[in-house]
Amino acid sequence: MILAVFFLLIIKHFVCDFALQGRFSQTHDKHLLTSHKGHLHATDHAVGTALVFLFASSWALAQGQKIFTTIIVFAVLDYILHFLVDWLKNNFVLANNWEAESRSFWILTSIDQCMHTVCYLLYVILFDIYFF
Repeated sequence: MILAVFFLLIIKHFVCDFALQGRFSQTHDKHLLTSHKGHLHATDHAVGTALVFLFASSWALAQGQKIFTTIIVFAVLDYILHFLVDWLKNNFVLANNWEAESRSFWILTSIDQCMHTVCYLLYVILFDIYFF
């Protein structure tokens, strides 16, 4: 079950980070803590994470466990961490004057994607220890 949750979080990540993100305005303000685009993007991730843990919790509920808080806890955690990782990346890009065409930008984007994946690994570990 734990691997299934991790796999679903990765799928959710690609849907939210690539398929859904482009629908927002093309303003480049995700370096701001008040970024409307950044908060909408983080909300996409929170909702997706809630759906993944709703699925996992419904399976656990069928087994007699009550872990509804899982849905809320991990959705809020994903909102916060996803927003912060993206905010840090965008501030680093801005501070170094990098453009999307530069190799440095894409190396940093790879690190950004790895950080998001590490967050999902953390969620799955916490889920296994505390909620499952």
